[in-house]
Amino acid sequence: MPEINGYGTQSARYGSQVDDKELNIQTGNEGLQMQDFLNLLVAQITNQDAMNPMDNTEFISQMAQFSSLQAMSDLTKMAIEGQATSLIGKNVVVADYDDMGRLVKDEGIVQKVTIYGNQTSLYVNDKEYFYSNVMEVKQAEPKEDEEDPVLDTLKGILSGINKLNAAESDENDGGNTDENQE
Repeated sequence: MPEINGYGTQSARYGSQVDDKELNIQTGNEGLQMQDFLNLLVAQITNQDAMNPMDNTEFISQMAQFSSLQAMSDLTKMAIEGQATSLIGKNVVVADYDDMGRLVKDEGIVQKVTIYGNQTSLYVNDKEYFYSNVMEVKQAEPKEDEEDPVLDTLKGILSGINKLNAAESDENDGGNTDENQE
């Protein structure tokens, strides 16, 4: 009997390698697809009891449930991708196992996010981590030599308001002296 583990498939009796395709093993994120469901549905129809056939509503109900499950899976995938991209520029704590099997934590700013082959990854301190490795999200702390851009923007707005107020008060003072001179 073949033994299936994370490193491949091996026959326990003979110690020989067995081809995964020979066993028809699905790997990675290969789940049931709509075509698999339709194949199963055709098999059910062709193998049903002729004296007691299945009700059509059962087929429609099964198809609706499968479509709902597919839509929820797609929505979950899009939500994860959206959450991962929203982490760009944020301070995160990520963890991964080293070669010795020890948990190693790393903290830093998310530099970029990649989405490739149903896998969402993010880069922290020039190292790639899976999105599932994110343990904590923190507010990014500004560097000591760097000022907060929001504070800079607010200072600029306040300065502009003060200039407008000063110009307006000069116009009002100038208008009052003209009225007083007449």
